[in-house]
Amino acid sequence: MRLTLGYGQFAAAPVLVLLVASDACAADWPQWRGPTHDGIAADEQLVDEFSANGPPILWIRDLGQGYSGFAVAGGRAYTQTQSLYEQSVICLDADTGQKIWSYRYGWPYDGGGLYPGPRSTPTIHDGKVFFAAPNGLIGCLTADTGTLVWSVNATEKFHGRGTEFGYSASPLVIDGLVILPVGGMQASVVALSAATGTTVWKSGGQPASYSTLLPIEWHGERLVIALLQNSLACFHRTTGELWWELPMSHGYDEHAAAPIYRKPHLFVAGPFRSGAQVFRLEPDDGGRRCGAVPVWLCDKFSNDVASSVLVGDTIFGFDLKDMQSRLHRPSRGEFRAIEFATGKVLWSSDQPGHAQIVAADGKLVLFNDRGELILARALPMKYEELGRVALFPDEICWTAPALSDGRLYLRTQTRAACIYIGREPLEATGYIISANELPTRQRFDPGTLLGGEREYPAALPQLNEFAYWYFSCLAILGSLTTAAVAASSLASSRRTASAESPANRAILPRLIAAALWSAVVLAGAVGSAVLHRLQTDYVFTWPLALWAAFQILVSFSWSTRGSRLWSWSRARCYGVGLAFVLLCGLYFHLCRWLGLAIEWSFLTGFIGALPFAVLAAWLGRAQQSFSLGHAIALVASFSAYYWASVGFAFWQIGGGA
Repeated sequence: MRLTLGYGQFAAAPVLVLLVASDACAADWPQWRGPTHDGIAADEQLVDEFSANGPPILWIRDLGQGYSGFAVAGGRAYTQTQSLYEQSVICLDADTGQKIWSYRYGWPYDGGGLYPGPRSTPTIHDGKVFFAAPNGLIGCLTADTGTLVWSVNATEKFHGRGTEFGYSASPLVIDGLVILPVGGMQASVVALSAATGTTVWKSGGQPASYSTLLPIEWHGERLVIALLQNSLACFHRTTGELWWELPMSHGYDEHAAAPIYRKPHLFVAGPFRSGAQVFRLEPDDGGRRCGAVPVWLCDKFSNDVASSVLVGDTIFGFDLKDMQSRLHRPSRGEFRAIEFATGKVLWSSDQPGHAQIVAADGKLVLFNDRGELILARALPMKYEELGRVALFPDEICWTAPALSDGRLYLRTQTRAACIYIGREPLEATGYIISANELPTRQRFDPGTLLGGEREYPAALPQLNEFAYWYFSCLAILGSLTTAAVAASSLASSRRTASAESPANRAILPRLIAAALWSAVVLAGAVGSAVLHRLQTDYVFTWPLALWAAFQILVSFSWSTRGSRLWSWSRARCYGVGLAFVLLCGLYFHLCRWLGLAIEWSFLTGFIGALPFAVLAAWLGRAQQSFSLGHAIALVASFSAYYWASVGFAFWQIGGGA
């Protein structure tokens, strides 16, 4: 029996299958990157291809905001999420997706920002759930009921640095310790007691980053590898002794991808064109400790939020060339296979996209940031795809999957799903839908509002780029105000020669003013999209629309000075003020929608423009028409607004970079 749901039904009924049984028996997935910390599911047996309808979906549900992945153990799936009013750890039935319990630990994180919600994946160990919140809160819950055992804010306690975008590392629970990168001056990495949360050791002094720690063993010694903000470090797990530390970069840097260790070699990939390196751990300090000796460097293999996997002698992963995807475009880069021993690129393909990877049964399970699930062979000589299905084409998907008992647990920014990709046939006692039947939400493509994108959307533009945008906006404003001056001059000469009443003579200047300001706002809002069809250089004209709305508000306010508080003229002014606030809100959400991390600074320059805006309003009101002096005052008002915004961007963003 086939189950068909519209999206409204889908949103209201999160669980689509009641019970699914399989003869397979495989290991749990108790933490980020799986039981062996490397993205490998050694005991899983997978299908050799997807059916025509795609793999079966066991359940799917709305989950709330967040990038936290699933930890699966004992028939339960654990993750973190947030609603409009709270952040929480939730426990779901792994077979049905039904919620078993939820533990609230804080208010929403970055709810109105670019990347809202928790980032870290819980860790399941010895009947406990260990979690990390974006603000650095570390907690321990009972796995069966979600009861709090202990909690401590590591960022506050150890004065952590380097995780300004939200704490993202997942807790490493091993040897009775919870080991975490914190980034304090004397607590770069800390170890807490798994039983009580008390501090066992703290060590190092470098700022942290977003990468989860990797436990390794070397000559019987238990160590932990930390990829920090500007360095790669090795600590002894028992004592916290810093064995070695190597510089990786300078200034602010983001390291999120997981290192990979195969004795005695350690693989590390940096973000955004910084490349990958392999080190060999060799005896040092008279053989008592190890040191890291560089083996090779490959500048064609950079990871960020999607970590690579090592299968056989080949590393598979996405070489990220630039910032991650937006709703209107995929991430820039190529999926590659490189030789672990040498760093040689074996093959490259643009087909998989920027994908999170789980490896099992000689295959790669890829979940890319366009919401596509891909099955491919883990081959060193070529890319061979076995199946592909678009599951969430309406969302950006950055969360790593979990694979347990043939079930693949996927997470988007708002939803969760369980997909069966095991080799053993299913015995179903409830409804199952195929991937091709999955309802999707139709979203407007926000990229059409700009028609283009900067090469590095999150980087602060250079001064010459800001200047190019300014003169482009100024050319539009100058053209429109010149037309208004000409029209006003022509209207004035006709009024002088006519016998119209003063009331009728005032109508035409008002119409010219309304036409001018409507044209300026519209030109600013659509100018980027139009210009990008005519040229290749990126130009941003939205500041013109924002300034025009501000100038209209100032002009209305100036014209109603002295009026009664609740007069009709004041009511119109209030309406204009409301429209201005709504436009600013729309612009803010446009920046968030498109991932414009710098352009929001154009909401800050209005105070700098105020004196010139008042002058322009006075000239316009006093002269009852557009004149050259009025046009110059408008240009001065826009210039003051624009460069005040740019100055704020360099002071607040550039100064903190």
